[in-house]
Amino acid sequence: MTSASPLPLVKIIATGGTIANTAAGRVPFERVIEDVPAATKYARFDVEEVSRVGADAFTPDNWLQIARAVDHALRTQPEIAGVIVPHGTFTAEETAYFLNLTVRTEKPIVVVCSQRAHGRVGNDGDFNFVCATRVAVDPQARGQGVLVVMDETILPAREVLKASGRAGGFKTRDQGALGYADEDAVVFYRSTRRRHTARSEFDIGAIETLPRVDVVYSYPGADGVGIRAFVDQGKAQGLVVAGYTFSGAPAVGQKAELQRVMAEGIPVVLTARGGENRVPLPRRDAEPPYVPAPEDFNYLYGDNLSPQKARLLLMVALTRTREHAELQRIYNEY
Repeated sequence: MTSASPLPLVKIIATGGTIANTAAGRVPFERVIEDVPAATKYARFDVEEVSRVGADAFTPDNWLQIARAVDHALRTQPEIAGVIVPHGTFTAEETAYFLNLTVRTEKPIVVVCSQRAHGRVGNDGDFNFVCATRVAVDPQARGQGVLVVMDETILPAREVLKASGRAGGFKTRDQGALGYADEDAVVFYRSTRRRHTARSEFDIGAIETLPRVDVVYSYPGADGVGIRAFVDQGKAQGLVVAGYTFSGAPAVGQKAELQRVMAEGIPVVLTARGGENRVPLPRRDAEPPYVPAPEDFNYLYGDNLSPQKARLLLMVALTRTREHAELQRIYNEY
């Protein structure tokens, strides 16, 4: 007689959010598991609660706390098959990307959310949790980086964003999903090619604090007042410009102040506010009318990252280097 193999172990690093929110307030995630017995067909769960707040209350300190908890669990519990991070929807995209940059593992890390509160009519979180569990224990998810599972869809941490509060509101812009948690199987169709997790040069064990980086938005009539305030009053160590699409160019009224802060050693990253655009690097051999000005080479270029993720990457990168060429390499690789 043979005995059945035990189910794989999934570590839950609970952070709060709508997925654990009820009419009576946020509940321990053990309560969610009790209410969703379908998930227990696929895994055993070990729950560690690191916070119980809404995602709108998150700060960079929460990223550090969550990443350290995930990293510690993976280092001290080798039997863990995968990790699930239940999270509020507002800032799940940033937490997922931070984990993607700083936790060195091949094991699946899955961020899961809910657009509607637990127990509410139309709640999506329960089914999302079941799908996240299936992905977390699936061998295909290994080495895929941090994943966000919503609406039966497997999304990459680097590109995912919350586009709306409706069902299907989590998007990847024009990159598309990695795969799906269909009823009969978890299926992957592609992998992200940018560096992440086990291949990252960053390590949460080496990061004590994160420097302040702010986002400057470009719009008609924008000037340098906010830029100077971020640097002088806020003590920002870097800035990201949500600039005009396609080039990421700041408003004309912002350019002089941006050049001044860069001369003071503050790196400035250009991103495109349109959301589906790669900001091209300036070329010294470019032909008219796209010949860059000499000062354009002072900027860093944030590839196709959203402003909020370009900010996060600069915060992490500045824990290792302030050298311009090295920072640009990081944007090119991550």
